Amino acid sequence: MKRLGLLLMCVATLTLASCNLLQSGAGANALAQTTGQTCGSAILGLYNAYKATGTISLADPANLGYALSLATAYTQIKQHKDDKAYRKAFANGLVLSSAGLITKNNSNAFIDALLAANGLTNVSSTNTSKQNASAAPAITGLIRTFER
Repeated sequence: MKRLGLLLMCVATLTLASCNLLQSGAGANALAQTTGQTCGSAILGLYNAYKATGTISLADPANLGYALSLATAYTQIKQHKDDKAYRKAFANGLVLSSAGLITKNNSNAFIDALLAANGLTNVSSTNTSKQNASAAPAITGLIRTFER
């Protein structure tokens, strides 16, 4: 009887532990997808602004907001660049929120371009417009990934 109780306790512990692992993995993927969605919306907004004006002005509050979202997404994907599950969830988020600009076919190319866009770390709501302007080439480079 004691053995059965011990066995049941072990099974219950293993079950709880495996559920915990699944939840933490699912949480990371949900966060990645949410970050991807934010990034997709931001790049869509910047893309539309670029197409309308031919330039990216970070003096425009809307563009600055998009750029800040893009910079946050850059930081997150950079921290998880070797995590295949995170990257896949991030790509799914991009596709969901970019209104067709980013597709399953070009999502990995966009993520690679995002990872290479080092100037995004210069974007800040407290920086001078000159410092923010130094991020514009990185943003323009990301937008041009859709022209190929």
